[in-house]
Amino acid sequence: MPTFTRLAAMVLFGALTYFLGMRYQLLFEDPPRSLITGSLFLAGCAAFVGWSFVGPRIDRSYFRAFTVVIQGYLVTLFLALFLYGFYDAFTQGYAMRYKDFGDAFQGVMRAAIDHLTRMLDRDFLLLVAGIAVIITLVVTTVFRVAEARRTEY
Repeated sequence: MPTFTRLAAMVLFGALTYFLGMRYQLLFEDPPRSLITGSLFLAGCAAFVGWSFVGPRIDRSYFRAFTVVIQGYLVTLFLALFLYGFYDAFTQGYAMRYKDFGDAFQGVMRAAIDHLTRMLDRDFLLLVAGIAVIITLVVTTVFRVAEARRTEY
């Protein structure tokens, strides 16, 4: 069921993850040429997770909401890595760079590990934690205000 909380989670996850995607791409020694495309893909994954996973699980507790937001970022990460790996396996396989399924699986896992290793930058992780706190405060406040209005009548 659509709620203001789900909408707020979707918009905040999408918008702030777009910003995170732009910052992540700056962690590369030679940043990719298409900065916007990768960030938009990540923002789309995050908006989907915000609507379907985070929004319905928010309640009055700020602590519980923070744990849900962190879980949402982990789900976003795994969803984006899975979809990117699926895309990479087909495009590289079509270009005949992967010979068989095992070779494609190893290539996808190698790329995922490279991304995860790059994300372990201290400043980047602090930025993710700060954004998670912001999302938690806004989405929980939206839930409290919307719930107060709903039970008022």
